[in-house]
Amino acid sequence: MSEFCPDCGTRLSLTPPLSDGELRAGRYRIVGCLGHGGVGWVFLARDEAMDGIWRVLKGQRNPDDQEAAAAFVAERQALIALNHPRIVTITDALRESDTDAGYLVMQYVDGGTLEDARRDLGADGGPAAVDVGQALGYGVQILDAFEYLHDQGWLYCDLKPDNVMLIAGQGVDGPLKLVDFGAARRIDNRVSPPWGTAGFEAPEVAPLGPAGPSVRSDIYTVGRTLAALTLATSSADLRALPAGPDLHRLGLPATHDPFVRLLARATATAPQDRFASAAQMREQVRGVRRQVRSAADGEPRPTRSTLFSPAACAFALHTDVGDLDVREILLGLPMPLVDGADPAAGFLASLGPAEPDELIVLLEKAPERTAQVVYRMVRAHLAADRVEPARALLADVPDEPGDWSLWWHRALVALVGGETTAARDWFDRVYGWLPGEVSARLAYAVACELDDDLATAAAHYRGVWTADRGVVAAAFGLARCLRVTADPRRAADVLLTMPEASRATALAVTCAVRILLEAPDDGHRLDATLDAARVVEGLSRFAERDLVEAYLLRILLEYDLADPRHAGRRLFGRPLDERHVRRAFERRCLRLARRTGDRAERTELVDLANTHRPVTWW
Repeated sequence: MSEFCPDCGTRLSLTPPLSDGELRAGRYRIVGCLGHGGVGWVFLARDEAMDGIWRVLKGQRNPDDQEAAAAFVAERQALIALNHPRIVTITDALRESDTDAGYLVMQYVDGGTLEDARRDLGADGGPAAVDVGQALGYGVQILDAFEYLHDQGWLYCDLKPDNVMLIAGQGVDGPLKLVDFGAARRIDNRVSPPWGTAGFEAPEVAPLGPAGPSVRSDIYTVGRTLAALTLATSSADLRALPAGPDLHRLGLPATHDPFVRLLARATATAPQDRFASAAQMREQVRGVRRQVRSAADGEPRPTRSTLFSPAACAFALHTDVGDLDVREILLGLPMPLVDGADPAAGFLASLGPAEPDELIVLLEKAPERTAQVVYRMVRAHLAADRVEPARALLADVPDEPGDWSLWWHRALVALVGGETTAARDWFDRVYGWLPGEVSARLAYAVACELDDDLATAAAHYRGVWTADRGVVAAAFGLARCLRVTADPRRAADVLLTMPEASRATALAVTCAVRILLEAPDDGHRLDATLDAARVVEGLSRFAERDLVEAYLLRILLEYDLADPRHAGRRLFGRPLDERHVRRAFERRCLRLARRTGDRAERTELVDLANTHRPVTWW
């Protein structure tokens, strides 16, 4: 039985050419037909020469189709040439006669495709959305395989959930294998017509497309596959799904913003706006996955960046909205690492710390004024608050596609020049190019705060802080935004998540307690105050400890501590009762009074101690 393709008119056979029990090449016993793709039949068989091990035989669906025959040959050549744990292995090739179309014999992968897996999740048999963190884990494995393929001079061309097998018995995060290499082709092949799937295929690869298949068109298919998996979009409906920057119209939650930016870059319309290699995309996929997973479970997943310098990010450590020091931000933000391929990289590495003017003199002696030298000069001028010379230097740097370091320095110039909207736009562009980098996201959050968009700033500060508790500026930034846009107690809660080992913990607790002191009682203030007290109790001595504890105790004096609801609670190692709180408050006020050199302040502290001390007979 046969029919004809509605698109090209090619005759297609609808009857499997092999029967159950049939023996091929004297060793492969056919067990059944697994199905067919656009060009080939797939059969399950046992290899009787190898103790009945399972094998898969794949043959042409229509031997008369010359394009399909060419694809079949290409698949055989690709699989013979390739050896990678994420790629299905070919074990044999059969052709028993000149009229026989032949079969590829491949390892049997016990499991189902990613398309099967998401159908299993759907309540009505339709596709369901795969968890974003899980899908990104699949993406890392796929990109591992793609990096190998591209290094070997091959393109895959037809990635989609149907062509990725999830090995059974290994869990949802188990290993994958790419199957169906019928569309694979050599990178330098500019003759054969490309094969692909509508909705997944890059626009330049479509019939009569101007560029044809490339590494970047393969990258496009990865982005579309991740979109299909995570948006519960069927392969048939995917062609209607937006690509590139239009993906932001989908309205995904802010916690998914790095993921949307990743997809937007991978599926950009212009090939030069996509990731240049599988390795480059994989690095960002890993970073985005860390952020997405941390947002989901609250567990930080810090890592060292390969693109930005390590930095303490200890700037703007206060909770006063509208009081940001741009120079402090400039000195505290991580900066792009010097490109090792730059001719002046060695010279720049030899430079030590120096004052701005001294550094500029040294940079003028660089053996070659490369872009990296110019960027260092720009930062030196900005550190000295000289915006126009910095702007003039950047004007001479060629605007190459994807030069995110140039965008970063344009943002810095705008920041110091007071052009907050322009700074935000440039940092937004960097963050979109590097969505897995928390440094890029932090800079964007700072620019949003300076541009008075506190809601957006808070969302991105939270994303950075959740992913990496070493970026203390993000915690203080989030607290500043929450003081204005939400309940101040939530700002205090953020500061109390500062790790005990951090050098900023004492300052964070101090700021949190001051916020609680000013906040109205919303029913949770007492609990938050006791939480803060427990954090303080766990810290080693710090300069403002008596003052912080006095603040905490002053808040507790506002409550009826004899209320039975407080029974069993403890404060500083003792039961929470009014007499203990009053005695502790008195002692701290008197210690503070002894240390102050201000007579009026000393008098006020002594009066506070006497006013709130517990009642005694003397």
